[in-house]
Parts: sequence; structure tokens; C-alpha cells
Amino acid sequence: MPAYKDDNAKGNAWFYTINLKVNGKYVQKRIRGFKTKKLAEAAMVEHKNDMNKGTYIQPSKTLFSEFMSDYLNDKQTTVKKQTLGIYSSLVNNHILPKLGSIELQQLTPRNIQDLYNDLSSAGSLCDENIQKVHSLINEALKKALAWDMVSKNVASLVARPTATKKKMVVWEDEEMRIFLKEAKSSRFYPAYYLALVSGMRQSEILGLTWKDVDFVGNRVSITQTLSHDGKEFNDGAKTDSGSRAVSIDSATMAVLKELKKFRVEEKVAAGPQLYQENSLVVCTAIGTPVNPRNLLRSFEAIVAKCNPVEDGKEIQIRVKKIRFHDLRHTHATMLLKQGVNVKIVSERLGHASVKITLDTYSHVLPSMQKDTAEEFGKLFYKSEDVG
Repeated sequence: MPAYKDDNAKGNAWFYTINLKVNGKYVQKRIRGFKTKKLAEAAMVEHKNDMNKGTYIQPSKTLFSEFMSDYLNDKQTTVKKQTLGIYSSLVNNHILPKLGSIELQQLTPRNIQDLYNDLSSAGSLCDENIQKVHSLINEALKKALAWDMVSKNVASLVARPTATKKKMVVWEDEEMRIFLKEAKSSRFYPAYYLALVSGMRQSEILGLTWKDVDFVGNRVSITQTLSHDGKEFNDGAKTDSGSRAVSIDSATMAVLKELKKFRVEEKVAAGPQLYQENSLVVCTAIGTPVNPRNLLRSFEAIVAKCNPVEDGKEIQIRVKKIRFHDLRHTHATMLLKQGVNVKIVSERLGHASVKITLDTYSHVLPSMQKDTAEEFGKLFYKSEDVG
């Protein structure tokens, strides 16, 4: 069964023939679509080996786009709505434009590697999201393999894209004080304050309700989050470990008590017909959820105000430009530098494991090691039995 070339074909003209058993009878079938004779012959050998081992799967005409549509639909039963939204965006906006028109069983490692190369070159996705693209394709094809829709998972033959770890930027004590002073008059001041003193995520802060604030036990409980578009609340946290209680210092609890009184005054001022009762700690003047985009715009504007400008240029950087999420990193870094046990920090942040905390804040560990060595040295050389 040699390979043949179809001189009338416009592209990928090489094919091979093979005898397949259909309804008890052998029929000869042409397997087309190969760019070179060598590729056609290699595919033919693999085809024959699969038939001999009983692992050959009849080619499916199902397009990759059709399979991924079913894959996302099935995901509704296993992931949260917000996570499904992220997956759908990656699949529909970044995977299917390149791979969607290919038949599921015709997908090759080259196709997948080319996709990764294109995404990296275009800069349309960060390294971490390209890794997510790989994970989605790999998991989907693993499912197709288990369901006998493909003879092998070609994604498993492609190396997982690497991600360059970006340097984490956090604030020092003085920067926090300058920022909070500048933000004092902002309606969103409680959100910034809570992020710095608790390490809560933005979605957790915007979903926090007064029933989750324990003024007796001095702690807040994470029981719901606000979606990225600010339109709906999701029960629980980002992960199962994210649903947690976070201890809060007494000074911050006093701030929250005053804020609760102010919220009651706002409710009265707005009136029952205008005010929407959501019992949110951070909300608009009429009780509705804060749009995350508005929070971020306000945050960036306040950071800019902290740095003096002359002739349109910053003449002094008193407060580094960071993301809102970096307030959480600032909180964790402060705790670790103060010698707080990493397990406590991990639980406070709602990480699934201590390993995640250690990997995320590895930049803090060298200085911690040095401080520990110095403290040990002081204790060790105080002993009269030494030296």
C-alpha cells in the first residue's frame, strides 16, 4: 500500500489507500490530505499498526470547533460561572479562530504548536493565559481520547508553554501611608483600606456584606464575591479554600463600625424608593454594587495624585504604580517580613496550599533567611559554652 499523489488536487495532494472492514466486508478507502509522500507513508504505517493492535478509530468528521462547543457546555456542571466565562473567552477568541475549522481527528501537534507561537508573537495573551490555552486543549483532547473520538491526544506531544515570572511590585510602609491619606476622601477608601489590612481580593471586598462582619469576634467571613462585570454575586469564593474567616485588627473594626453608621445615614438620605438594600460594606450611594472598573479607575487616579507633576511629567515618584491586586500582595509581603508563619499567611489569603504562598512570595524568602540567620547567631553566641 504505497502513497500516491493526486495531480488534480490543489494542496496536500498525497494520500494512501487501506482496506477497512465495514459491515463484515472489506472496502478500500483513500486517506487524503498529506503535504508530502513521506508524511502520507508515515501515517499509513501508523494506521496499519493501530489496526493490528485493535486501537484504530474510524476518522470522525466532527470539527474541533463543534467538539469544543460541547466541551464548554459540559463544563457548566463542573466549574463556576465566572471560570466558565474565562474558558469560553479563551476558546472562542483565541483557540477556535486558528484551530476551529480542522477536523478533530486531523488535528496535529504542529497545528497546536503554531497556535502557541502565534499567540506569543501577537502578544494578545500573557504567558499565564497561553498556559491556560494549553491546559484547555490538552484536557479537551484527553476527553476525546477517553470517548474514542481520537486515536491519541496530540496536545500531550506539545510542550506546555513556559511563563516568565514577572517581578512582583509592592508598596513600602511610607507609600501605603501616603496613598491612604490621599484616598481618605474617596468613596472607595474602605475598599483600599480593607485590601491592605486583610489581603482580600477585589471581588471578595466588593461582595462583602454586613452579616459577614463579626464585630464581636473581630473578623470577616468570605461568603460571596462580585463578578468581574459587577452584575452578579457568586456564592463562595474564587476557590473552595477562599471561603474563609479573616481576623481583623481592632482599629480596622472601629473604622468598619463608623462606616456602618454612615451607610445607614446614606440609606435614609436616598429614601426607600431609590435605595437598593444589598447590605454591602462597599457600595454606591444608593446601595448598589460598585462597578469594578470604576474602582480601578479611581485607584489609578489616586496613585497619580500622590506623585507631583510639573509640565505634565512626574517629578517625584512617592508611590509606585501598582495594580489593585498588588494591595493583596503588599499585605502578604508585610506579614512575611514581620515573621508571621507562612501557613497562617496562606490561610489568611485563602490559598489552596502553602506551596502556592511560597511560590508566589519567594522574593521575600531570601531576606527572611538572612534575618533568621542573624537572630540565630545572636542567640547561639550568647551561650557561655561557645567560643
